[in-house]
Amino acid sequence: MSGSFGNSGFSVKVVLVVLVLIALGVLGVKVSYLVEKTPPVVTVEDGKDLKVLGLGPLKVAVSDEGTGLSSVRVYLVDSYGVESVLAEKKYDGKVKSDELSLKINPAALGIRSGPSEFFVEATDNFLDGFLGSFVPPNRTVFEKKVTLDFTPPEVDELSPAQYLTHGGSGVVVYRVSGDATESGVKVGERFFKGYGGYFENPYIFVAFFAYPHDAGMDEAINVLARDEAGNERRVSVSYRLSRSSYLNDKIEISERFVERKVVPLFTSFYGYAPEISKEEDYEQVFLKVNREVRASNEDTVCEVSANSAGEILWEGKFNQLANSMVGSTFADLREYEMSGRVIDSQYHLGYDLSVTRHYRVKASNSGVVVFRGPLGIYGKTVMVDHGMGLMTLYSHLSSIEVNEGDEVDSETVLGRTGTSGLAGGDHLHFGVYVGGVAVRPLEWWDAKWIDDNIWEKIDYVRRNFDGSGNLP
Repeated sequence: MSGSFGNSGFSVKVVLVVLVLIALGVLGVKVSYLVEKTPPVVTVEDGKDLKVLGLGPLKVAVSDEGTGLSSVRVYLVDSYGVESVLAEKKYDGKVKSDELSLKINPAALGIRSGPSEFFVEATDNFLDGFLGSFVPPNRTVFEKKVTLDFTPPEVDELSPAQYLTHGGSGVVVYRVSGDATESGVKVGERFFKGYGGYFENPYIFVAFFAYPHDAGMDEAINVLARDEAGNERRVSVSYRLSRSSYLNDKIEISERFVERKVVPLFTSFYGYAPEISKEEDYEQVFLKVNREVRASNEDTVCEVSANSAGEILWEGKFNQLANSMVGSTFADLREYEMSGRVIDSQYHLGYDLSVTRHYRVKASNSGVVVFRGPLGIYGKTVMVDHGMGLMTLYSHLSSIEVNEGDEVDSETVLGRTGTSGLAGGDHLHFGVYVGGVAVRPLEWWDAKWIDDNIWEKIDYVRRNFDGSGNLP
């Protein structure tokens, strides 16, 4: 009996030892797993060198791919050691990353411009509370000496009042103080960059802008100046706007057109051929090209326009394609029909001009070729930069006879008309863009409009405000 009990006690001890070893193994794995995790990552302003903080938005990103975030704290410490908290958040451990968009309110915090230290402290859920009293969580501290600056730059509109046409263009000439690092004109939410160097006074800038065809009749127009700290000042621009009437057009889309023109664009853009087995497939293929490919093409135009030269490269009025007849006009609303019903609608952002098949296309004015090649629905395309955000676009070409970087004038042949892209017949699609926004070509074909609305405003500023580099 005693031997039996002895063996039983021995077995219990063995079992207990095994269970303890298993528990320690699991714990060891857990601790090992947690200990291997790195501290949180803190990124401020996408990694830019932070020197000055102001009233503008400040972006702070925190992340921890291991145990997740536990807390983040953002604060300032001035030269007297006084701390001002900008943000403080707690997390439940399930959050792996977060992005904080902050704005400093100096009045509410009671702080002034001057030297300061900027801190971001982030902790993770190291050990998830296990032994938390003895082992602290992983902690990352971002620290940077900065200068607080809460004074926005000065900006003054100098050019006369604006008389604009819906869908048309304009120019504002303005002056900024020396601390401005970015400036331009905002029409609603669209920003048009200003360019310096045109006047003797280095603080005077020129900004060409568009009043978009799809904007309301009462968009706010402001001259904006921003400094290194993100402080911003806006000055309202007074204007009078004439309404433009745009045409409606109906276009019938056939299955043959989809097979011949749309499917190749779909295949080129998406990298695979669409399956078409029933009538509805034709509609879906057309819609994806007419919407998604079109939108991508307009994005490309905006990207190219963003790199415009900082000087005026054109002279005189812009030329319409010689001997051409006008088909579709700017901002026509095209309704696309299939099987007798409207399936889509899009604005036509240019003029369709036709003469004869494979007609020579000359640049409408002097500039530099900044794009040449296929452009989705526009087919073979050339874009010419005329400086300060002004560009012209030539599409549906059958051939291109210039290269990127070529300097051109009104006698330079860019290529020949054709039917590339979504063109149903041989013609040139001609567009004018200001800051990446399509505008009315008619204005730029009109010498009197250019004199009255561009040069007169610029000359007015030159006569009244230009001079030495000092602010008057």
